This record gives sequence, structure tokens and C-alpha cells, in this order.
Amino acid sequence: MESSLRSRRAPSRPAPSRWRVRLLDVTIIIAALLVCLFVFSFSTRLSYSRSPARETPVVVRVQVLNGSGRPGLARQVADHLAQLQVGRMRFDLIDVGNSDRTDIRKSFVVNRHLGEEQLRAVIAALGIGDVQISEGAGRTNDLGVDLTVVLGANAVAPPAAARP
Repeated sequence: MESSLRSRRAPSRPAPSRWRVRLLDVTIIIAALLVCLFVFSFSTRLSYSRSPARETPVVVRVQVLNGSGRPGLARQVADHLAQLQVGRMRFDLIDVGNSDRTDIRKSFVVNRHLGEEQLRAVIAALGIGDVQISEGAGRTNDLGVDLTVVLGANAVAPPAAARP
């Protein structure tokens, strides 16, 4: 039986040379360093990607005109609007002045670029009373404004302007 066991054994391999062992050791060390570098790089990218996203404000270009005949009403509304921020929207006042008519009964807004939800939020924040909405996509827009507010006789002074 002993003879049959000897024949079944695999022939022994010669011992690997020293330079092959060292080459294998160096390869393992380099692979370990590369894995460490990858883990470090990945973890730093994750930590930077978790920073809170800052939303950039949307600037709405506005023209405020006084058609009520009451002096200073357009300036009061414009000052109030300059301090407002509605959601991400901030307001850039392009023109503040008098309308070519001073007998306008009901205030109105000419909307050129805002969505309906955004427009309703702006009108509510203005606090000038009942306002009629007019779509102005086809109207001339020499100043490049997004929104024109024309104050009528029904306009009230905004809350911030009403305080002394």
C-alpha cells in the first residue's frame, strides 16, 4: 500500500527563487497602497459632495409706474419691492416713475416671463390690494423688464412703507 500512496502524490515543485518572492511582495505592497489611495480619494469626494447646495437667486427685472395720481406711491412700492425676497426671487428695479395716464382705477401687472405661481406669490407679497393680471409676452419691452406694475386708484401703500 505504501507504494500506491507514493505514486499518487503530486511531484514536489522546486522552491521559488528569491527574486520572484520579493517581486510578489512588492506587487502586493503596491496593490495595497493603490487600494488605500482609492479609498481616501473616494471618501474625500463623498464628504465634498454632501455640502449643502446653495440656490442661486432668480433676479426679476421690475418696472413700477404710478397711474393713481397720488404722489410718491410708486417710490413707496418700489422701496418695499427692493427689500422683498419671494422664494428664490429677488427684484431688480429698472424703472420707477409715473404712468402716462393718472386716471387708472384698478392696478394691473404686465407679466412677460414669470410663471403663474411665481406671479401670484409676487402680487401677494407686494400687498398693494386687488391687481389685474395681463400677459405681456407680445408687448414691446424696451427696458428688458420681466414684470411691470402699474398702480391704480385702488392701490394701497405697502405694509413696510406705511410704517413711519
